[in-house]
Amino acid sequence: MIKLTHNGRPFDARKFAADIEAKAIELGMQALEEKARGAAASIVDSETGSHANVFVDRLSGNRVAIRTTGSPAFARLLEKRLGVDPGEVQVMNAADGAKHSKIYLAHASEDKDRVRPVAEYLMANGVDVWFDEWEIEPGDSLRQKMEEGLGAMTHFVVVLTETSITKPWVAKEIDVGLVQQVGGKSRFVPLVVDLDPAKLSPFLQAMLFLKIDPASEADLKALVDRLHGVSRKPPLGDAPRYVQKAPSGLEGWSPAAIAIGKHIVETSANATAVDPIVTLADLPATLGIAADDLRIGLLDLKDAGYLREMNVSGHYAPQPPLFVDFDEAFMPFSPSEDARILANRMVTGEERAVDTRQLAETLGWEPRRINSAICYLERVGAIKARHALASAPWRAVQLVRTDETLRFARSHG
Repeated sequence: MIKLTHNGRPFDARKFAADIEAKAIELGMQALEEKARGAAASIVDSETGSHANVFVDRLSGNRVAIRTTGSPAFARLLEKRLGVDPGEVQVMNAADGAKHSKIYLAHASEDKDRVRPVAEYLMANGVDVWFDEWEIEPGDSLRQKMEEGLGAMTHFVVVLTETSITKPWVAKEIDVGLVQQVGGKSRFVPLVVDLDPAKLSPFLQAMLFLKIDPASEADLKALVDRLHGVSRKPPLGDAPRYVQKAPSGLEGWSPAAIAIGKHIVETSANATAVDPIVTLADLPATLGIAADDLRIGLLDLKDAGYLREMNVSGHYAPQPPLFVDFDEAFMPFSPSEDARILANRMVTGEERAVDTRQLAETLGWEPRRINSAICYLERVGAIKARHALASAPWRAVQLVRTDETLRFARSHG
């Protein structure tokens, strides 16, 4: 009698099938995670000029959530690279709208006449102010009202004068404001008015304070700008001419990655699998770019599926997506337009399978051009290509029309 076992236990067909299914799902999820991380790692965030962090988290039902600390523009580029719907990549810590500044204005009662114009100016310029004489009515609990104001504030603003720095009550308010700042609940903004900063406590002297004149509109405007988060940086000028901007369609690639892709498509004779092979050793002298920048550019292209690393370390060969995107930017023909022409020619012909050489001769195209169009159609799944070991200079010896070819032709006709 033969007893079947699996993992040292009696064979159970249902459990075996479940294990196989679980293993297949696990492999599929790992592949999806690797694809998402690879595509994300190849994109340079246009708003920061650096690579953003991307998190691929597993959800129930064999799903994943893709989240990024990058900008919304980075998220949209990642969605495009992954071929998913807009909104699928979530931007972490994205604001749901501009948060209105709400300040608690601490001051000494004796300074009220000087502080009131400041409060009125802030209110008139979109800053909500908790000012005691506006908030506390006869019969109200002073403590309760002040706690409400302190709890709702985004900024604690204290007016420091010769009088206020001597008031115990103002000192208590300052303590609350500092605790709120340490806890990340609000910002602490000291305003110095007609006061020698040397008279401040050592703790307040160590903080960045604003010296203002309540009668100066320029000073008040600077305060409004700060409370609204307006940057004090000067306007960003145009980049120097020698800094190359990403051509249309190549947004999100680093300058090094663009330079490598441009070099490959312009030196490729026929856009075939190993045409050309580029090496990390040769690229710095060829492109005049630092080796470390080129390493990252090559890694970006490889992670995105645009290059594959050969068995010899530091040697890279182009993949079809590289010709599709970079030919569009740098070659005198358009792979997308040529793919439309090629698909239309195939669906109007009588034969289902067409010899690539004959089709190129009919269209009057060199191998380099038709091979690029083939890369495009293969990338979108609109054609089947039959390959042979000795097919040079063609990417495929025959092109086979499918229903997907017909759909592509009609969609782009």
